[in-house]
Amino acid sequence: MNQTEWVVLEDTTIAACVVADPNNFLVLYDRYFSRVYTYMRYRSPDVYTADDLTAQTFAQALAKIASYDPEKAPFAAWLFAIARNLVNDNLRRGRRIEWVPLDIIEGQAVQANSPEKQAELADEQRRLLSALKTLSAEKCDLLALKFAGEMTNREIARITGMSEQNVGVTLHRAIKKLRKRLEEEVSHE
Repeated sequence: MNQTEWVVLEDTTIAACVVADPNNFLVLYDRYFSRVYTYMRYRSPDVYTADDLTAQTFAQALAKIASYDPEKAPFAAWLFAIARNLVNDNLRRGRRIEWVPLDIIEGQAVQANSPEKQAELADEQRRLLSALKTLSAEKCDLLALKFAGEMTNREIARITGMSEQNVGVTLHRAIKKLRKRLEEEVSHE
């Protein structure tokens, strides 16, 4: 099958093809690598840990692909459950994985055309990072799954064991708290 033909296939069909021929796993790897890696960067203190955990996630997924059951969960939810479990296992073993220290990405404003725009973006980023520090680890995890992992509330619910409604409410409250915090900072300036 050529690359174009793989693009239109559903994950469940590709997973079945991977069971038949593990060389087909590259299609799923290409489809999900950036999402998994971004999630790991949110959850890891450095790029090396994120690299290792991302590699472990895909290695485990390949090893366990025969046990994937599309009736239980979409492929993305199954894959992110593996990723999340690896992070939690590392925490339990004492190899502490923390959220990326938000100070690391501070000052890495998106390149803009003018110095004024760069300063404005850097200021917005500083305020957002400050507001994120006020959230609980659970809320940060849900935000990472939602925005870094690009997952739906249903997929997050399957991974976390929360109800879909509870995920939505918790995300809504986290975003509302971030907005309020950002508005407070702007009004104090």
